[in-house]
Amino acid sequence: MKPLNNHKYLVSSEKDQTWGVTVDTVGSESVAAGYETYPPRVGHPSGFYFDVGKGRVLESYQLLYITSGRGSFYGPDRKRTDIGAGDMVLLRPNRWHSYMPDRETGWHEYWIGFRGPNVDARFRNDFFDDSREVFRVGVREEITALYDKAIEVAENERSSYQQYLAGIANLLLGMAMYYHSNHQFVSLDVVGQIDRARRIMREELYANISPDEVARRVNMSYSWFRKMFRDYTNISPARYMQELRLQEACRLLSGTAMSIKEIAFRLNYGDASYFSNMFRRHLRMTPIEYRRRFGVGSDGLCADGGEHEA
Repeated sequence: MKPLNNHKYLVSSEKDQTWGVTVDTVGSESVAAGYETYPPRVGHPSGFYFDVGKGRVLESYQLLYITSGRGSFYGPDRKRTDIGAGDMVLLRPNRWHSYMPDRETGWHEYWIGFRGPNVDARFRNDFFDDSREVFRVGVREEITALYDKAIEVAENERSSYQQYLAGIANLLLGMAMYYHSNHQFVSLDVVGQIDRARRIMREELYANISPDEVARRVNMSYSWFRKMFRDYTNISPARYMQELRLQEACRLLSGTAMSIKEIAFRLNYGDASYFSNMFRRHLRMTPIEYRRRFGVGSDGLCADGGEHEA
């Protein structure tokens, strides 16, 4: 049985830091209902201990995960947000925050703190909404197991433990995105429709079906379908269908002896010239070049079939 309160503060070498992510703290803590002081005044260095009333600013990122109880979170705007079991709070460096469990319930919390240029890039590239700090992910055994494993790895501090912990931190960050996004869409009851839409696109790849027709078949207006599809997949329906066609074109070029014209016709590109231009724009090589490089047979037996570029 794991201890109710277990935390570790870590150091990283210059070599560790070149990995792109390092972990500086990981732990868990149970705060009983009716508690007197939060956070408990035992075991925390001054840089991580904080006065709830005054809040704090960290130098690194932290993912706080609540698995039981409820409480409050305060972000840079000082507004109160209710948090509880199943919520993950992303604390960012150089941003004021504060949080505390409700005295009626207490709570159990996990946390992992990390930093590095690879993490900074996630935020620079807008994977995370700058205003979002609370992620509704649910109480999940797979997430608590990762925190428990991180605590175990940190406790042992074996060779390359920082790289192991970096992988866990990166995975937890991805899971925060994944489960929150899917929770959001499930509440809108559109996941099933988007899944059906993608299945239709794949199954009818050769049928020249339009995004409008796909929207109609999943009982959505096109404007709403396009918005939900893009929000859910980060790509428009038209672009998704284009990518499917290009993937199939690559498969046909590398695995069959079909001519460029036949492939263009089969995938509804209209003519070989348009297909070749589209292919080159997206893959930065022509269909003939792709076939020569990846076609069946090391000696180019399926290289170009005697064709020339359109």
